[in-house]
This record gives sequence, structure tokens and C-alpha cells, in this order.
Amino acid sequence: MAHHKALMKSGFLLPTCEKHFHDHDETWLILKGSGTGFWIDHDGNQEDFVLEAGDVWMIPAGFEHGCAGTNSEDFTISVFDGTKPPGCHDHAHYYIENEGYIPSFKLVKTPTDRYASS
Repeated sequence: MAHHKALMKSGFLLPTCEKHFHDHDETWLILKGSGTGFWIDHDGNQEDFVLEAGDVWMIPAGFEHGCAGTNSEDFTISVFDGTKPPGCHDHAHYYIENEGYIPSFKLVKTPTDRYASS
């Protein structure tokens, strides 16, 4: 995960944010102010979150999310992208209505004898 130190210190103002998704997990650090975020899970269930300075909000890949427009004027966040799988979109906001799919990840366990006793 790459992130610029200056952006982490200063973040950016987020007065509002439309509903969108990413092909990767996303983590928000709430640096200043307060706001209300929401996500919609893969089954279509919406959950709302009160976000305040010091909070960390982790959003799973494929969960539509955004801000409800009730953010304080000083609501400032820093965003970290999770691991981007092969074939994922470039970093931007994507919309299920336009894309026609919901991304999800499945854990694959690869057997290994790396630490097997001799």
C-alpha cells in the first residue's frame, strides 16, 4: 500500500461523497470533524455510520459506500486503498448501475510444506 505522508497529515475535505464502489478494500482515517457514512453490502443491506475524528472506517471491496451529506464543514479524511487484485479498475469511483457487477474476493489457500519438519 503506497500513500503520501503529506496527504496523511493534511488529508482532504469531504463535504459529501456519492454512492460508489471499488474493486479493492478501502480504509478511511477520519482526521477532523464529523460526518455520516453509509455502505450497502453485497445483499443490498444498508448500514449507516457516525464518523468522528480519530475513527477508522474499513470498507470491503464491492460494498457501495459514500457520505450522506451531513458532514461538518471541516470533515477531513485520508484514504488508503487495499490490495488491488489483477484485472481491477483503475482508482476511481465506479457505479453498479453502470458496471453491472459487484466485485467480491474469495480466499484461496495454497498448500505448502515450507515449515515442515525434516
